[in-house]
Parts: sequence; structure tokens; C-alpha cells
Amino acid sequence: MKNFAKLLVVALAVTIMASLFALSASAAAAPELIDPNTLTPGSERVLFIKDAPRDENHQVVGELEGDGSGSDANNPFKPIDHESFDPSATSPKYHLQTAFYQATELLKDEGGTIVICGPVYFGLYEAYGAPGAATQDVFTAKFGENTIKITSVYDGVDYRETAGAKITLALPAEIGMYGQSIWENVDIETADTYRVISFSNYATLIGEGVNCYPADDAFEGVAANYVSLSGGHRYSGGVDLTTNLVVKSGSYNVIAAGEWGVNSTRRYNETDNPESGIKSSNNLDGNTYARLVVEGTTTVYGEINGTNRQRAEFSGQSEVTINGGNFECDINMVGSTGMVNTDGKVTLKINGGNFANAWSINNATAGCTNNLPAVSILDFSGWTGDLAGLAYAVAVVTEFSEIKFADGLTVEKVLENYVEPTEPAESEPEATEPEATTPTESQPADATDPVEETEPEASTPSEGENEGEDKADEKEEGGNGWILWVAIAAGVVVVAAIIIVVLKKKKA
Repeated sequence: MKNFAKLLVVALAVTIMASLFALSASAAAAPELIDPNTLTPGSERVLFIKDAPRDENHQVVGELEGDGSGSDANNPFKPIDHESFDPSATSPKYHLQTAFYQATELLKDEGGTIVICGPVYFGLYEAYGAPGAATQDVFTAKFGENTIKITSVYDGVDYRETAGAKITLALPAEIGMYGQSIWENVDIETADTYRVISFSNYATLIGEGVNCYPADDAFEGVAANYVSLSGGHRYSGGVDLTTNLVVKSGSYNVIAAGEWGVNSTRRYNETDNPESGIKSSNNLDGNTYARLVVEGTTTVYGEINGTNRQRAEFSGQSEVTINGGNFECDINMVGSTGMVNTDGKVTLKINGGNFANAWSINNATAGCTNNLPAVSILDFSGWTGDLAGLAYAVAVVTEFSEIKFADGLTVEKVLENYVEPTEPAESEPEATEPEATTPTESQPADATDPVEETEPEASTPSEGENEGEDKADEKEEGGNGWILWVAIAAGVVVVAAIIIVVLKKKKA
């Protein structure tokens, strides 16, 4: 989406199409969701965890000090051989052997706090998945609504400063949370590209003091070398689900409001699996609702995505609110798989933030499969900054069926305040994302997840499968007389003004 000229050439046509969709939409009302800002640890129980000493190859070469109880930093929790771990299995469940998994297992009935009091490393021998896969899972136990807080600051001590505390994600490990969680004052380091933490449709707060960075300083600012976040699961479908994620700090590649996604043919789970915490459906026009709030000191280098990141299809509505942060990225309200339902609605509320180096703000990813949203609303009416800051955001907007401003403001008045940024965004080479794979039916029974983390089996994309294959025809629906032509005329004026300003910006 960094090729503005190509994107904006088609903006007028897509605006007219969005206007056509808007007149016939009938999306369902938004559900009432818990505010992640109100989450608190489910109990006062606290467990301190860190790795035993490792060498430069991340191999454990020593023992943890203390009694292993996890009662404090001098007695960090020592994991034991888990009853479900079989080292001879085709796909050993290495994640079961980690202090991280076993701490969530101990807290699953009440919730509590996990203090990262030293380095915690997740790589090949801390994850579970198909042999040789570039993406394997570090699942937690299923703790549901018994909220767990993860932090490196406790009782006045910042263990990042005193003991180098951090979580490191390396190939092929990716974290999958199975319960409501709070992340505050913790460092997340990525030793490889395209790592993700997924929150499995549970309410999640990424609070203040979260720092994310590449292990190699040479990749500072390179999107793929930062961790990504997903409000949903890594490889479930996006139908009849609810996601609820608030992000207040940290630097990221992608923040996806919905599922991360693995397979474009997977719309829903074949059977109910209550232990997995994932709801199934036979209704392709499901009632999924994805909600994301971004604010504070958050920085995004790659993309904000209002639905599913890749492959898995989405059916329902999405609401993204941006109150603050720094955005050197695309903002796409619909991901590459589009929407399965024909009455989809997306709402993007931008109340603040720094968009001087933003790439684009769109109702959907260009060339997405399935349907565009029938209604796409971009709401600037709550903007709290100055008009120059607002102009940066407006200047990179493409197609929306409705754009709202505070009383007295129009696109033209806002763009009068546009000032060329002193450091315009530079294009960065596209990195190749590793093929995502999951445990498949071909794996033996001993590779199935334990009760707390059992996942319905998902087919893995075949070799050479690319995102965006099997495109469905975009659907257009007629309008109602003069209302349609007013909508089209308004779209022409808005897009024409934006095209002029953005082309001037990119030329400079």
C-alpha cells in the first residue's frame, strides 16, 4: 500500500462503489463488551519466572537459584516435567515444559500476576507445532476470564533494569493467550521477523510501559522485525466471534483487530470445542465483532487491520478507535480476505495521533477478496489535536462511504492547514512472510494439544499458496434515485481534493 499513485487512481471508482453499498446495508448492532481498561488480576497470587542461565546459542547451561516456588525474584518458579509432555512425539509439546505455561496453569482457576524477573526466551524448543514449520505455538493454559497480569515491575522494582528482564520471541515461536490478560511494564524482543502474540478473542489490555524492539539494532524501525498483535486466535476462523483489544504502548509491525489467520478456505470450526474457548458456527453470515483501541505512545510500522490479518475470512463488523500514537503504516479497516457477509460495516474513529508519516487510511486492503464493507464510516468529529495534525491524516484517506468532521469543518478547510512533513515516510523493501502452519490431520494423536489448549484441526495452505487467491467477484447493489447521485457527487469532491494533496506530498 505504499504506492500512492496507483492506489489513488482507483480511489474515485471505489468511492462510488462504496456509496452504492452504503444505501442497502443493514449491519447488526454492536455488542456490549467489557472495557479492557477495567481489567484487574483475578487474585493477589504472584509468580516470579525467568529462564535458567543460557549460552549464546540459547541452550540452558545452568540451574535456577532458590527453592523453585516462584514466591519472589530470589526463588523463581522452576518448571517440572509436565504429565502431557512426550519427548518422543513427532511434535513434542515443548511449551508445556516452560515456566510461562506452567505459571498460567497454576493461576488458571483464580488469575493473578506473573512477574518476568529475568530473560525469558521462546524458540524452537519452547513451542509446539508441525516439524519444520516457521510458525509454532507457545500456548498458555486456558484461564478464561480469570485475568492474569504480565509485568516486569513489582513492589517498586523494575527487573528490566536490575536483571535484564525481557521476553524474546525467536523462530518459530508465537504466543497464544487463552484468557483475559494485562501487559504492563514489560519488554518484548523479537529475534526474527513476523512474530505475533494472539489473544484468542479474550479482552486484553496492553497498558503503559511496554517496550518492543528487534534483537539486532540494525533493524530498528523495520516493520517485520517488531512483534505483531492479534485480538483473535492465530488459526481459527473469523465467524461468530468477538475480539476486544486496547493498546496503549509498544512498537509493532501489525495490530489486527480480528484473527491472525492461516487458511483462506477456513470460515468456521467444524464442531464445537468448548475447551478451546473458540465458538463455532455454520452461518457464513455470522455476527463477528472486532473492536480495537490504539492510543498513548503506541507506534505502528506496518499495518493496523480492522478484521483478519490473512487467509481466514471475516463476517461481521469492525470498530477501530485511534486516540493517540504514531503511525508510519497503512490503516486498513478490512484485510486481504474482505468480508463474507454483504452487509458488513466498519467504523474508524480517529480522535488523535501523529499521522505525518502515515502511508494510507482505507476502508479495505486494495484487491481484497470477497466483499467490501457495505458501510464504511471514517469519523474525525472527536479530533483533539490541531488542524495541521488532522490534515496529515485526511491527506492519506482513500475510499469511505461517509466521512465525519466536527461542526464547521470540511475536507477543504482541513487541507488548508496541510504542511509538508520535515521527514516524509520512505518506502521500505517488502519482506517475505514465513508460511504459517498449524498441527494438521496428518500428525499422530500424540501431537494433539492438552485439554486446556485443544484446537480444532486446521488445514495448512498448500505450498505456493498466496494471500488473495480465489478472489470472489465484488458485488454492487443499486441505490435510490437522487440520494445515490448526491453520495456519488460528494465522493468525487472528497477524493479529488485528497488526490491533489497526496500527489503533491509524494512528489515532494
